[in-house]
Amino acid sequence: MNSNVYINHPLRFACDKFLIRHKPKTQRQWLQELLIMPDVDLEIDSFGTGPALELLESKMAKLLGKPRALFLHKGMIGQLCALKYHADTSGCNTIAIHPQSHIQVDELQAYHELLRLNAHFFGTLNKPFTLGDIHQLPSNLAAVCLELPTRHAGFQLPQWQDLETLNRHSKQNGYALHFDGARLFESAPYWNKSYQAITHLADSVYVSLYKSLGAMAGGIIAGDEHFIESLSPWKSRFGGDVNTVFPYVLSALWGIENYLPHIPDYCLRAKQLSQLLTEVFGQQAVPFEVQTNGFVLQLPIEKFFLDRAVLRYADKHKTWLFDKILDGPKRTSRVEIQVGNALNEWSDQEVVEALHCVISMAGEIKK
Repeated sequence: MNSNVYINHPLRFACDKFLIRHKPKTQRQWLQELLIMPDVDLEIDSFGTGPALELLESKMAKLLGKPRALFLHKGMIGQLCALKYHADTSGCNTIAIHPQSHIQVDELQAYHELLRLNAHFFGTLNKPFTLGDIHQLPSNLAAVCLELPTRHAGFQLPQWQDLETLNRHSKQNGYALHFDGARLFESAPYWNKSYQAITHLADSVYVSLYKSLGAMAGGIIAGDEHFIESLSPWKSRFGGDVNTVFPYVLSALWGIENYLPHIPDYCLRAKQLSQLLTEVFGQQAVPFEVQTNGFVLQLPIEKFFLDRAVLRYADKHKTWLFDKILDGPKRTSRVEIQVGNALNEWSDQEVVEALHCVISMAGEIKK
């Protein structure tokens, strides 16, 4: 088990109250939910075709303002396919990515190990890209792959004007702009832009189906007709042709109807909660501007002791607070708050009280 990540810890499965993301479902709850879906009686999909799957792809293409959308059971596969397409089309094997981007930090550099693509790092640590970063981009690129927001940089987003400038710069220099929009829906409220206005700036876009949309798994790659058709060989080569994916598809359709409309509310709640946390714990408690439903919280206790306190709190209160704990500066810890429907069971003051309690527990453990 990764020492920073506790999402599969046995104590988590014994909890009945959760602070972050959507409240997790049991296998029985998933099955019960799928059984009442209006699309459950549609013909089952097989190896990439079927009415429910086509309905999902059609809905996502319309939401994202692109001619076509393609479902993949694993977003990583879709993004590798997209980057391979842009590399082959351009004749260049270099992509520009943020040094803290998901495909750099979490995928073991699959873009290089599997596709032999090289990375030009675009932007600096713990910051979104700037106009200066754009002007330092090399002219010979296959694509800029931009994560919106950059989770490991504190869920930060670039300014809208900078995004428009990057779009113009990519066109002028003949490289593609790909949005790793795993949390694209959660980014739109910050800019006060429609999903279509955002994705219009990109040649291709990825969105996750299992984050704020709450599907079992899966993602969508969207773009023009030729782009989507060209992904088919690499989808097969990366193992993307699955016998049937109907549980993923039905749960994604449920999420579009039931979670997507509430994402602006989750973003607003994150902003409000973060403001209270800075009042209680000081400005240093929220080190980055809150721009989406996710933000970084810095707590005044070392990771070693907070680790143990969070597990002790879960055991005592049957309440799960954090899935990941990282070292912060000067004997602090950093955790992620990602607002989903789980927070509906909490008042903001109850969150503060839980944090005070776990910090106190950590202090006792430290003694």
